[in-house]
Amino acid sequence: MAVSVGMQGFFGLGVQPKREMRSRLNLVAAAEAHILWKTRLGHHVHGSIREPLESAPLGQDGICQLGNWINGSVFDPLRGSDVYQQLSDAHQQFHQMGALIIEKLKAGDRNGAEKTFLNEYSQALRHTIQSLIEINKILQED
Repeated sequence: MAVSVGMQGFFGLGVQPKREMRSRLNLVAAAEAHILWKTRLGHHVHGSIREPLESAPLGQDGICQLGNWINGSVFDPLRGSDVYQQLSDAHQQFHQMGALIIEKLKAGDRNGAEKTFLNEYSQALRHTIQSLIEINKILQED
């Protein structure tokens, strides 16, 4: 419990700003969207889906709702905190590694794509979700 109070004091978020952030954010949906995208990309890596994918838009972390929140004003109360920076970095890496996987697939390097998918891409997703969980905990504290 002392950690929670310390985190609340650290972020300087009172009950009302947390409620406002909770009403503007659906962190579970953001996590689910990224898990679904990983599943879809995994089908490409394993050759079970053949649809055109473009790496350029995927490589931009602002293309999704979470990226808009990170790069916009929604997370302003957390900006500068460790958890915000972890989320921002992990989310950016998630999109960059996804674009790299697509480029490797287009170049015919399925083994390289699979290695990146299983390692860096999966790690970036884990870190993104862990950061979202931490932010959700902070926002639930009253």
